[in-house]
Amino acid sequence: MNKRFYRFLCVFLGAIYAVLYPAKVEGVENIPEEGGFVLCCNHCSNRDPFYLAIPVKRRYLHFMAKMELFKFGPVAWFVRVLGGFPVDRGHSDLAAVRTSLQLIKEGHGLAIFPQGTRVKDNARTPMLEGVSMIALRANAPVIPAYIGGPYRPFRRTQLTFGKPVDFSDIGRRVDSATLDKATRRIEDAVYGLKKG
Repeated sequence: MNKRFYRFLCVFLGAIYAVLYPAKVEGVENIPEEGGFVLCCNHCSNRDPFYLAIPVKRRYLHFMAKMELFKFGPVAWFVRVLGGFPVDRGHSDLAAVRTSLQLIKEGHGLAIFPQGTRVKDNARTPMLEGVSMIALRANAPVIPAYIGGPYRPFRRTQLTFGKPVDFSDIGRRVDSATLDKATRRIEDAVYGLKKG
């Protein structure tokens, strides 16, 4: 990640988004001030990563991004400079899991869209269990976030960061039953932030 370029782009796009796609941001104080964490958000647009990164001024976010973005050199460079790394969505990508765990261990913020793909009408769709496996193995706070898309020019969009998801009653075992419970809990936390 090039932190200087990352921060410049957040400021630059922040000014543009403030006019074209303004946001009503709530709950930024729920983002940990230090230490590794996982940020889980619904996914409705290619704009979502920037929309999340702009208000999180105290931290840098590393994004898990679909493998297809890394097949074209200039795009791959751009994504990597901004802290993105590839994940093969069609398979159990152990390399992406290892990268995620290492980033969290080093104290970074990891942003994931657990639906695995964009849902343009913002309908609630099942989330994938990979995010739960990463969160449980890393023993890191999981912060839910909700973007109230689809984006419409000059209309305010909801962006809410919730309190950390509580896994204390289900433990940290990485088995099928625990992963299912953790995933459903993350899903409920994300969509529980929806307003209206």
